[in-house]
Amino acid sequence: MDSIKQIADSVSAELRRRLPKQRKTQREKLALLVATMLDVRSANLMELAAGLPLEADRTDMRYQWITRLLGNPLVISDAIMEPFAREALERAAADGQPVVLILDQSKLSDRHQGLMLAVRYGERALPLAWRVEETEGAIGFEIQKAVLEAVAPWLPAAAKVRLMGDRFYGTADLIG
Repeated sequence: MDSIKQIADSVSAELRRRLPKQRKTQREKLALLVATMLDVRSANLMELAAGLPLEADRTDMRYQWITRLLGNPLVISDAIMEPFAREALERAAADGQPVVLILDQSKLSDRHQGLMLAVRYGERALPLAWRVEETEGAIGFEIQKAVLEAVAPWLPAAAKVRLMGDRFYGTADLIG
């Protein structure tokens, strides 16, 4: 658990540097959650709860702590990700080649779908922004458009962009 604490301290310091106006409690909780995620190597909330180094008698209490943090309307993922995303996009555009953005949807639960926009960087896809919607099928164009519009201002001015997605994203609206 000491290694999680060390990683959390490092993440917290980086958040403080990049987001100086972020609330200390929010920063420390997010840093602890990120460090735990790196330690357990999963985004599954129950696995995170089991690995979260908090004083709690039961795992479900740590699960509740996570869901309250993630459900907090003051925790705005786009605002938190922006300084990190801008740096990733600048690096991806540095060689003058098109910046490859990848749009992908994943089933998160029986009721929820997640839409993520990532940038290809080397052999990795680095998440930039995402949306989670309660739906049984594909997330529609309006949500796709919203996530693209959130990230567009973060792109370097001269960057060329190549948007990639699987066959489910071949709508005329999105291509436009």
